[in-house]
Amino acid sequence: MNDELIIRGFWGPRQESPETIADKLVAFIARLDGVLGESITWTSHRLPGESLADQTVARQVVTAAFAENIDAPHLGISQSYDGKATKFEFVSIGMVVGGHSDVKNVKNSIVFKIRGAEVERFGAAVLRVIVSEWDPDWGDVTTMPFMKELAGVQPRGKPIPKMGLVTYLSEGRAQALPGGLEKHLQKLDNGGVLIGSGENDGFLTVAKATEFAKVLKLSAAFAETPTTRSKL
Repeated sequence: MNDELIIRGFWGPRQESPETIADKLVAFIARLDGVLGESITWTSHRLPGESLADQTVARQVVTAAFAENIDAPHLGISQSYDGKATKFEFVSIGMVVGGHSDVKNVKNSIVFKIRGAEVERFGAAVLRVIVSEWDPDWGDVTTMPFMKELAGVQPRGKPIPKMGLVTYLSEGRAQALPGGLEKHLQKLDNGGVLIGSGENDGFLTVAKATEFAKVLKLSAAFAETPTTRSKL
């Protein structure tokens, strides 16, 4: 796969302290290193040269971001961090977190991007890390070309789950899934599920993802991201 792999998680309103978010970020970075097999150096423009893997540094960076967002604290903070790796051409973390607005199109998210040789083998594993550390309502593994292929059945921008190469649904959504998907589901300890091919890297084809998207967008499992709580 030559495309940049995008692994994402989304959730509704969840007010969290800067310290809590920073600690989640540090834990996320540590888990990524284990999955990717490399200690990636993550930095912020706020403290150039200082590693975000250090809890003190991470807390300073996140706290400063919240301090600057005095006009709309209910929207949370938006952060972007680039990593320095040797095995991969490009890695980045983007997040919108700490938001607790009831506006329908405003949601929290974590987005990890990676480009390099054979990155597809890390997709499902990184999605599991996102599930474990950020507790999203739904998430996916995808690429820009894949999203374009499915744009006709799942328009981008709507605050609803999307079928990806692999898709995660939280427990509430998993319980609302229609029958017939059993061989494509992998149940997780938190009650949620991964929807994938069940083979090799777990990725669905465009045809199969399109088939599932047409069915699932009509179900309660693909209801809009909640505006009064973080998960369905």
